[in-house]
Amino acid sequence: MSVPVLILDYAMATPEINEHIACGYVRAGCNVDYRPFYPNLVHDDVNHYRIILLLAGRTPAYPSGMMSALESPLLIEYVENGGTLVLAPNLEGGEGANERYLFNQILADLHVQIHIYDEQVSDSENQYAAPLWERPFYQPMPGHPVSAGSTDRLAFDRSVRLGVGSDVSVPLTTFPTARPKGRMPTVAMAQAGKGLVVVAGRYILNAAGIQLRISGEPLAHPEWLEDSAVFLHQLTQYIVDFTQGHATWHSTDLFQYEKVASDSQPDFDFDQSIVLDHVPEQVFIHTYHLSEGNHGIDQYNRKLADHYAQLPDERLYGWIRNEGVRASWGSTVDWGTTIKAKEEIERVTDTLKAMDVNLFWGIANCQAVGGPGYSEEERNHVLQQWRWTAEALDGSHVKWYPTLDYRYFREEKTRCYGAQGQKLEATSPMDFAFWRENWRDSMLAMAEFSLDHPCIGGLTMDVELYGHPPAYNYYMCYGFEDECYFTVLDRWDGWIDASQLKSLHPIPLVERYIHLRVHGLLEAYFSALSDEVTRICRQIREDIWQVNPDLIIASYIFTTPCNWFDLGLYRGFSTPERPVILMTFNVRSGRMMEHLRRRGIYAYHTSVALLGMIKQNEYETIFVNSRRYGHGYWINSANSLLMADPNSVEAPARQGISSEEAVKTIYKANQKMKIMNV
Repeated sequence: MSVPVLILDYAMATPEINEHIACGYVRAGCNVDYRPFYPNLVHDDVNHYRIILLLAGRTPAYPSGMMSALESPLLIEYVENGGTLVLAPNLEGGEGANERYLFNQILADLHVQIHIYDEQVSDSENQYAAPLWERPFYQPMPGHPVSAGSTDRLAFDRSVRLGVGSDVSVPLTTFPTARPKGRMPTVAMAQAGKGLVVVAGRYILNAAGIQLRISGEPLAHPEWLEDSAVFLHQLTQYIVDFTQGHATWHSTDLFQYEKVASDSQPDFDFDQSIVLDHVPEQVFIHTYHLSEGNHGIDQYNRKLADHYAQLPDERLYGWIRNEGVRASWGSTVDWGTTIKAKEEIERVTDTLKAMDVNLFWGIANCQAVGGPGYSEEERNHVLQQWRWTAEALDGSHVKWYPTLDYRYFREEKTRCYGAQGQKLEATSPMDFAFWRENWRDSMLAMAEFSLDHPCIGGLTMDVELYGHPPAYNYYMCYGFEDECYFTVLDRWDGWIDASQLKSLHPIPLVERYIHLRVHGLLEAYFSALSDEVTRICRQIREDIWQVNPDLIIASYIFTTPCNWFDLGLYRGFSTPERPVILMTFNVRSGRMMEHLRRRGIYAYHTSVALLGMIKQNEYETIFVNSRRYGHGYWINSANSLLMADPNSVEAPARQGISSEEAVKTIYKANQKMKIMNV
């Protein structure tokens, strides 16, 4: 008989993000449900599901779904009566602090000697290079049933440490060299009443899946995740078997439990929303099924992926299919104080040519030429740097993709607010004047400039919110300020009952999220916002192509597009025949691209090559892998290569490689990449 399993993700990730976690349970004979737009417990859940997984959200630091304090008593009773509860904390600090606090309360009330600490583990001796910074290796516990057949060190993503005591089973730890406490548990489980409680960080559980944050994948050796996936499969199978009474208990009494005082009262407000009896009628429940894309760390429908890769015409996109994207980020415009003269720009462009990259996406301050708030002097200064850059690259194999990014926007007249009232120092996504005067007009200025400069092959959008704290992008639960809220209510006029629509108007900002959730309207709300972004971006795309129809749109985003803003933006700027070039920190991209195609987004994907993370003998492997797992790479960055700061993760000097040697090494690796058979 199938075991019913429920996943609740307070971060409200799309179903594809949690697919790898879910399908482990499907393979173990379970029926797995997921409610992306109702990430909270209802009374029906504890009566129906044998296993419940709770993935921590992002509050209070960032807006997201939020566990209600009133869910805890229900979960304690659930475990005592025989249920299996998996608690998956986020990282240290304010991101996920709400769930960390409530998870620890549940563990204490169950008299389980497991505690989630507000400390991330690190290990300078046993570590591997991820796309950004190093990650610790982890060690399966010898003799534990979950560890059977595992390699002696495993690559997972970041995790907080756990404290454990007696009668606790620990299948995974750090190495003794790890900080802050040497060998530390990172996955632990204990019996309580008639049930089982398991604690494992959400990024450990999803290490082999599609990434939610900046990737923790091994940069040069993504194949190591095959071993991680085996361990995770065995962990899942053990949890299912124990839930059904088919596995024996294995205690690990190797750790001295630290007496933990009750967590001090946090400096944020708890969600005290009531626990409903039933899920609202309109709420979508996603049930996971095994498909071709669920069996390995990067398995997907390759025939369909190749079909979409071949759709774009040869004239504009053939170079991507034939030799791969070999991109470099950098700047020839306003890079701090280092770029002032024509000779300094030429030093950057000469380096690009010598490395044999074929795409340069550079900070261009398009806003100074096309956007509001700049003086004529500033405009002329930037235009001069554009001319010098174009003169240096025209006639070369390097195509310039001038970049629009958030650090140069001026005259931002609105602000965005999150589900719990968090203020984001960025404009509301429904500020239509901002889209027109800043995004559209700035990109059109560069499109006009491109008509006289054949080196310009496209335009890049950098959607990281530089200089707009606290978030790096518009996370899923941003967008409750008046501009967003009343735009949606306008769109709903005639779609929902008039009396219900009228009742929505007076609801104050901090109550809007919960009201929409408990009435089953969150999915429709975020969909309306996303559709509006798509409409805006589609119009900007068409306006750009009216000026220069040959321009290719590219974009950088640090992780998988998976919130309403990013999905709407890329849906608007892409078509099957005119995909965007997407640049992320993800190493493997096949399953991510399949996820995006389901959402109406079409792209060629390039993975990061952060120069300070790469050893000299790894360039060829990383470049070749970038075409094996996707469509190429992007270097970060040409400017840092020349600056040679030994402490910069963007500079080869961090690995003891001189600028001259780095250029030669990159050139040689590019030749191998260009001729590989894909």
